[in-house]
Amino acid sequence: MNEPHDALDPNETPEILEAHWDREQVVQLFHDLSEGANVQHVQVRAASDGRAADQSVTLLEAKALFEQGEARAIQIRYDFDEQNWCDTLMVKPDEVHIIRTRV
Repeated sequence: MNEPHDALDPNETPEILEAHWDREQVVQLFHDLSEGANVQHVQVRAASDGRAADQSVTLLEAKALFEQGEARAIQIRYDFDEQNWCDTLMVKPDEVHIIRTRV
């Protein structure tokens, strides 16, 4: 049986994209994901009493934590256009470093 042409080779390195976004672009990402992706899992590392605390949350909860300045890092796993993706957002004071990986 032949595999489709676009099937991922298990030995192939996953596609990785990196960028630095401003807060408005991240808010737009949350909107785009809520409208057009099938979100599988969201993990947030939030500041809590000076300590980092990881928690599994909904996309809406992650957006709220981000907008309130409480999220230090956010990881979002989702399906879009029949592809599996993982976005990792590392929140800095003046920008957000995003790493997007096709998985």
